[in-house]
Amino acid sequence: MKRIGTGKLREQNDRLVYKYLALGKPVTKRELSNKTGLTFATIGNILNGFKEQNIVIEKETVVLKKGRPTVTYILNPEFFHTLSIILARKQEQNFFYYQINNSLFEVIKSNQEIIDLTNIDVLIEKIKQIISSDKKITIIAIGVPSIVFEDIVIESDIIELKNLNLKEEVEKATGIKTVVKNEMNYCAYGFYDKLTDKKDVCYVTFPKQSGPGCGSVINGELLQGHNNIAGEIIYLPIFEFLKHHDQKRINYDENNIALALATLATIINPAYIVITGEALEKINFKLMEEICLQYIPKKFMAKIIYCEDCIDDFFNGIIKYTGQRYLLDE
Repeated sequence: MKRIGTGKLREQNDRLVYKYLALGKPVTKRELSNKTGLTFATIGNILNGFKEQNIVIEKETVVLKKGRPTVTYILNPEFFHTLSIILARKQEQNFFYYQINNSLFEVIKSNQEIIDLTNIDVLIEKIKQIISSDKKITIIAIGVPSIVFEDIVIESDIIELKNLNLKEEVEKATGIKTVVKNEMNYCAYGFYDKLTDKKDVCYVTFPKQSGPGCGSVINGELLQGHNNIAGEIIYLPIFEFLKHHDQKRINYDENNIALALATLATIINPAYIVITGEALEKINFKLMEEICLQYIPKKFMAKIIYCEDCIDDFFNGIIKYTGQRYLLDE
């Protein structure tokens, strides 16, 4: 959101207030002041600005135990809609999943289907068809099973996406701001968001016939690094990805997977490592964990959690990560 005369401090204050409004619960000015540490007057000024731009609505008047009746505020559900998309490779087919969410993260519509990506125009037309049915979609967030650097897909489980600037293609076709990220980043953020203890997490996928992927949330923020591959295990020497990826000969035995997880536990030191992917279907998890403990003491090893289907974590991550940043055009 662009506001006249807004400086760095004002943006930070806006962000603080929006963060609590985005939780979807009615709040009073006093509650926002207590939660953010901002003065009552500052909260009032921010809310007045938000009301003028139709970002918040006055929900109801409540009578507190002490004092006079006061108004509660809630984020306007129709402030904006988000189109969230995940492209996935499963059972040797490409899948297209999507959700439309309002600004309170509520699901308006969702669907999934097999998609032919031989011609990228098929994907573009599918997206244009969806947004034509909802004029309030003002941001598109896409998760891809890929390494994305400077908006270019470098590596991908879906070979049709490789070397494609998907962000540019979608924005050119739709005129809507588009964000494209590795899908494991969104999964990691979605899993982290649901944690009550809010401890660090790595989210790792082991797909069949392709290299592994990993997203990490450290201290509440996505770990990205200089080239957006921080924490990625695809290039670990044990997998020899660049040597064998054309022959689809990634060796996902218990030893290699354990070495990858032990490496993550040592270098990133998360509390949780979530693992998913079709390559895990025949893995002996007990043996895998035993091998991990040959390299790292149990007290330092992350808790390993197996997730058969990561779609829920993905959608939770993509709408929370995108929605919480949209207000300030981050």
